[in-house]
Amino acid sequence: MKTYDDVVGFDYTNTEEWRYFVKNQILPLHKSISKIVKLRENIEELLSNNLSDLIRNNTNIKQILLGGVDKNGDYKQNSLAKIYREFLGISINLKEWVSLSKQQGIDAADYIKCNSANTPFLHLVKDIKEIIDKLLPLVEISEKEVEDSEIKEILENPEKIVDELKTIYDSLVNISANHSYYTFFAMNTKSIPRFYIEQAYPKLKDKFEDVSEFFGLEKKFVLDVKEGKIKRDYTMWGHKENGFAYLIYKLNGILWIYFEKEEFRKLFELITSNTEDLRQKYYENAKKSLDRIKWKFPDYIQTTNGYTRSDYYIISGLMLVEHGYRPRNRNRYGDWYDGDDHKLSDENKSLLKLINDLSPALFILPGPKVVGNVYTKGIKIVFVTKTLELIGRI
Repeated sequence: MKTYDDVVGFDYTNTEEWRYFVKNQILPLHKSISKIVKLRENIEELLSNNLSDLIRNNTNIKQILLGGVDKNGDYKQNSLAKIYREFLGISINLKEWVSLSKQQGIDAADYIKCNSANTPFLHLVKDIKEIIDKLLPLVEISEKEVEDSEIKEILENPEKIVDELKTIYDSLVNISANHSYYTFFAMNTKSIPRFYIEQAYPKLKDKFEDVSEFFGLEKKFVLDVKEGKIKRDYTMWGHKENGFAYLIYKLNGILWIYFEKEEFRKLFELITSNTEDLRQKYYENAKKSLDRIKWKFPDYIQTTNGYTRSDYYIISGLMLVEHGYRPRNRNRYGDWYDGDDHKLSDENKSLLKLINDLSPALFILPGPKVVGNVYTKGIKIVFVTKTLELIGRI
């Protein structure tokens, strides 16, 4: 049987391999986004003093604010000023500039003010940086400081921001689970029985404890049975909060959230082409993988596919013995709260069979998220005390 040992191309049991991944893919991304943050701070500080003199006398600043703007105050194709506005939120009122420039005896530079606004890109940069700041200490790697000379180089050559943004875009795409087997491994371990992850990655059999300790895996559900092998094999493992795997998985999730938005993808189309919805693309490929092995969703289990109702099963030993639901309601402040439990039926379903049947999907499919009170396509299994809830849609 072919396993992922034949595919991933790195030794996932070796901590140095993971340090290599962080050092060579995550750290350069951190440096690039830190450079963008520092660049924006420098431009804001620069433009807060003597803006009129800068526009008149500094051709580089004029490029940042007016590069690629036509006589009507509209952005031309590949406008540099538009890139600085859309990505860094730095701009001036172009219509006002054109109008003032046409008036005799008026120096438009004396009346123009600079606008600084938050942008979706800056929100992404902030979210990514926060995660990487937590990730680096876990592998004992220090962040790289952005030198003043690096900022000066961009200020003196404003068009170089395009190269920085392209580098960031490429780095984001390359570390996503769509393209990185390192991140894919984190996806696979989000909620999985031990026997299945060891089948997929055979090297884990001898080094599971070492990998789980470094990677930040923990037991999420342990069967209440005497048989040691069954208990070991069917223990559900997942990510420890703020552990290494958790942060890699969260980093990927944030990328997917932003790239799901059409307006965000269009933003990057200012500097590159062929942007795509990474989550949707991943789901399509994952679903094809399941189709190739003729996997079918077990039709004997009910999922929670909307946020207004939670379907659950009560566990006793190795069996699911009761199916019930719990409504979710909103109070007058708009906050969600759980209603009372309602029994729907007695059950006599094998928990081991369910875990066996679900494992291929739990391994490869993304977790769902809520959109308009409905869960998107994906799958997630949640164990709370003696209950099981399966969330999502296929």
